[in-house]
Amino acid sequence: MDSGQLVWTIVIIVVVLVVLGLVLFFGQRRKKEKDHERAETLRQSAAEEQLKARESEAKSARAAADAKQAQVDAERLQKEARNQNAEAQSARTNAQEQANKARALDPNAEARGTREDDASEAGREPLRTNAETRGTRDGDASEAGREPLRDPDQPTQSNPSGGTENGGRHRGEGVTGH
Repeated sequence: MDSGQLVWTIVIIVVVLVVLGLVLFFGQRRKKEKDHERAETLRQSAAEEQLKARESEAKSARAAADAKQAQVDAERLQKEARNQNAEAQSARTNAQEQANKARALDPNAEARGTREDDASEAGREPLRTNAETRGTRDGDASEAGREPLRDPDQPTQSNPSGGTENGGRHRGEGVTGH
């Protein structure tokens, strides 16, 4: 080999090494850019996931607060219901005591007691006898142009028109206690 060929061989080797170095250099640089882009995409994705996680946590906290508020409201309503039930029971007891006192004071209580008890159990006002309604209902009925209410347990009297005193109705028909 002569010296000219040797020089050209060395130059070619150096050029190949330089080209190879440049290819490796730019390849590494390009890989770094791609890695940087991929890292940015991952960071954005992670930020979005964190935001979603915080939103989910906030919704969860809101739901827990709503559940706790609902529980407090339910407890308050139960307490109100117990109080109202106690008030109703107290009112019922007071009403019963007053009825018992009235029965004890009324000289005719034993005669009327069973009808009043039956009526109060049925949830309505007891029927009044003619003597009890006279002066209030008789006056009201005559002012209204109608017959006064009669006690169905009392016998009816015939009137000249052929009917009975309570308008031709028989015992218990169409007579109400109100």
